Amino acid sequence: MARRSRQHSSYNSSNLHATIVMPTFLAILGSLTLVQPLLWQIIFIIGSLSVIFLINQWLIDLRILRLRRRQLLELSPSEFEQRVALLLEDLGWKNVVIRGGSGDRGVDITAERDGLRYLVQCKRYSKSVGPSYVRDLVGALHIQGADRAILVATSSFTPQSRLEARGQAVELWDDKILLQRLSDAERIHNAQQVQRNQDRILLALGTFGLNLVLAGIALLFAGMPQITLNGQGTLVQSGGATLRTVNTASSSNLQSQGSSPAETGVVKPTSQATPTPAPTSTPTPTPTPTPVRPTATVFNGGNVRAEPTLKGAVLDQIHANETVVLLGRTADGVWFRIMNPRQQEGWVHRSLLTIDPTVEATLPVIAP
Repeated sequence: MARRSRQHSSYNSSNLHATIVMPTFLAILGSLTLVQPLLWQIIFIIGSLSVIFLINQWLIDLRILRLRRRQLLELSPSEFEQRVALLLEDLGWKNVVIRGGSGDRGVDITAERDGLRYLVQCKRYSKSVGPSYVRDLVGALHIQGADRAILVATSSFTPQSRLEARGQAVELWDDKILLQRLSDAERIHNAQQVQRNQDRILLALGTFGLNLVLAGIALLFAGMPQITLNGQGTLVQSGGATLRTVNTASSSNLQSQGSSPAETGVVKPTSQATPTPAPTSTPTPTPTPTPVRPTATVFNGGNVRAEPTLKGAVLDQIHANETVVLLGRTADGVWFRIMNPRQQEGWVHRSLLTIDPTVEATLPVIAP
């Protein structure tokens, strides 16, 4: 019979965790941004773990239900061991453990009941089970020092097998006894299912309430989650509510050109022709060029702070793809003094900006 590594019969298999739970957990954590306050990151992690735990419990219940509904001969040898372990738990056995490996000595399951230690061997056979399996189980019973043993089969036992088990601490569960035990376990399970469902509902409500309380604490001490730009010039909050609309492209152009539509002159036609005086040679004044202020593009949204340190008070934010005016930098080049499109001056970290090295070299050093 196919074996598998030792595990408890709660049926939370390692493949379930590897292929569903862990990737889901990593995907949720990957959606968190570094600009979120630490308290909100903790809230997101706790909420994600709560959802993963509830989904995992639902998947385990679904797998157990599938085992209950399938016919015994449709199960693989490994699944048949799991089904027998589930049967023993429903009937009141304690410490039910599915064993496996080369050193199991013909024992598939160990369990305890009424202070006695049981060894269980499972045979998913369509033909009668011979006496050799009974002798092997009797030998394992004495070697492992257990109190009793059970040989469970989906078929009948030969007369020699029953003769071999006579006088030994071995019970033979043939297909008829097994079906009767399954019927008894089903009645017990149905009687307890109402309480199980109530416990699950209370657990779900408790985790939901806990996350609401933690979210309230985060709102009280850390404010709303970080606001980000959705790529269309609209500032949105994590809840999806639109706060205000800005046109970063036109704002940058107006800022760099230093002009506005109100400053553009309008030519009005005259109703009468007037004589044109003779032109006089007057010198044309040379226009004073408007100084071009160095700019940078925001690589990743973040906070604008009053001092060049992570502990500095937050004055405003910058958002991805915005253009900011560079006013200066610290001596070590880690922090930059900027003015964002909302005319807010302050300090931002170097990692939030995309700066041309030639522009960076021309910036003056500003003492904090």
